[in-house]
Order: sequence, then structure tokens, then C-alpha cells
Amino acid sequence: MGTPIPEATLGELVKVGRDLYQLGMVSSRGGNLSIRDGHSMWITGTGTALGHLRQLDISHAFTDGGHDPPPPSSDTILHWTIYATTNAGAIAHAHPRHAIALSYDRDVFNPEDLEGQMHIPVVPVVERGALQEEKIANSLRDSCVALLRGHGAYARGASLWEALHWLTALEESAHIALLRQAINRS
Repeated sequence: MGTPIPEATLGELVKVGRDLYQLGMVSSRGGNLSIRDGHSMWITGTGTALGHLRQLDISHAFTDGGHDPPPPSSDTILHWTIYATTNAGAIAHAHPRHAIALSYDRDVFNPEDLEGQMHIPVVPVVERGALQEEKIANSLRDSCVALLRGHGAYARGASLWEALHWLTALEESAHIALLRQAINRS
């Protein structure tokens, strides 16, 4: 048995996971969350249900590759790469539908709505494939949220609440952009 997860950390993971699920930004077993804790991190386990997280769903992972049960998310290396590249305290990965739809035909998403322009003016779109972990991490150095083409979004923040904010702002801006496109076609 490893280090017990701090109650506040568990609470933040549970509540943000529930919000992402209730907002329809992750499927029943999609997405992942992590919170940095010094030279370790608390990260959701592989295939866990973010909408129904429990303490036994959270892995304590270490920079040397070790971890306490359960097996950590398959995105663990990506989370470590983002932490090494940015000053993030937490990372959230979700699958916001409208943002994913926009990721197919552009290399950058520039929101047109006022809130998007104020908070996430440039959202890089990273191509899947070789070195995608480094490309996502480098994108998150300058932006608080980035898209992986055809897959989902990664957001970093001082907390998971901040990362959640960037994900929801992205999805709202993407939804508005798609609505505008539909209106302009009619």
C-alpha cells in the first residue's frame, strides 16, 4: 500500500471528473486527470470512469516510471512531459465533440466569440503520430489548451478547476464557431 491520497486531491479529482462526464465531454471510460504532487502525481487509472471516480481509481505515479495501484492512465508519459515543459499543477484530458470536429480541418483554432478571444485566443491543433507527446507539451507552454487532431483536448492549469475552465471555454467557442458556419451556409 502506497501513500494515501490527500482528501482535497481526491475531492478535486472526483468533482472535476463528474463535471466532465455530466457535461458530455468524456464517455463512460474516456479522458484522464492528474494533479502534480512534488516529484509525483496523482493520475486516474487506465479505463476509469471519470464520472464515478473512487479512491481506488487513482494511481500515485513517480517520475522513474513506478506507480502504486491501479495501473495509471495510458497518457501518463504525456502528463509527465507536460509537467516537465510547463508550470502546470494539474492536467485534464477530455473529448469535447465540437472542438474535435473543428480539429480535422485546421492547424490552429482561433475562437471568434468574445469569451474565447479573451481566454483562449489561440488553440494549437497537434497532428497524431510520432513525437505527439512533445508537440502537445510544447503547445501547452504558450497556450492553456491544445487539441490532438481527431481525438480530444488537453488543458493545463494551476488546478484541475482551472484546466476544466479552459476545456469548457474551448468547447463553448467551438460550438459557437460551428453554429456560425451552419448559419452562414443557409
